Amino acid sequence: MSPARELPPPPDARSPTWVLLLQRDSEEVLYEAAAMTAAAVSLGIAVTLIWFDAALEALVSGRLEESAPEPLSAGRLLREAREAGTVRYLACSASAVASRFRAEKARESVDDIVGWPTAISLIRAAERSFIW
Repeated sequence: MSPARELPPPPDARSPTWVLLLQRDSEEVLYEAAAMTAAAVSLGIAVTLIWFDAALEALVSGRLEESAPEPLSAGRLLREAREAGTVRYLACSASAVASRFRAEKARESVDDIVGWPTAISLIRAAERSFIW
């Protein structure tokens, strides 16, 4: 995997894009990020979520999916936002390697695993970026 690898553009490259960096795994933080993602998608904004550390482990472990049946859960909001086709999940390569899950397991939960240079280029190209 090369850190300079080119990622496909969001589904509509002309739409505004946001990048959310998720590093914490508390239910409140993930819910806020999920609500923001869902709201952005409803406004036609493409969203890229880059998962780090504890947040990546919450995603890969299935903990977010376990909360998905709840009507106002982070898992459900994220699932519904992804169904719109304008949400990408990316994992930080260092977090994927360092996690208790193997990188192959992380790859099953995300669209791609990327290095920090790619994350920086996505942040620079985005209209807005947020950190949780």
